[in-house]
Amino acid sequence: MQKSHPGGRGWLWGVTLVISVCMVFFIGLAIWSFQGDVELVYDNYYEKDVVFEQQIRRVERTEALSVKPRIRYNRVSETVRLTFPSALEHINPAGELLLFRPSDLHMDRTFSLVFGADTVQVISTPGLEKGLWRAKLSWMNEGLEYYLEEPFIVQ
Repeated sequence: MQKSHPGGRGWLWGVTLVISVCMVFFIGLAIWSFQGDVELVYDNYYEKDVVFEQQIRRVERTEALSVKPRIRYNRVSETVRLTFPSALEHINPAGELLLFRPSDLHMDRTFSLVFGADTVQVISTPGLEKGLWRAKLSWMNEGLEYYLEEPFIVQ
């Protein structure tokens, strides 16, 4: 005579159910993750990689300057103030300031460098989304390119 085991073969059904639920969960997770919009920060991602060495040289030239431009965000007036030091007054840089939003490339804004009699440029930036931004300043002087990047947070 065979003794009946409590639960019988119910444990087998339980293990099968747990494995099945896990499989359905991971398959669903895989499908959901592939349906998301994958957005590269730059459209021409690979071309940017090719010119990376040039970018390193721009940064090194900027680091070698005894005085560097300053980029400051003022949250009260919603402006970015770009100041070239008085030691650099003799230059008339040609370049641009890119306000870069790491989380969404569609929010980026580009401004040309335009200085008046002094070496200060104030850029009005109303409506910037809250969060992390990067001010990327690139300019050229006497045939040499320079690059400076400053992060700031809009609150």
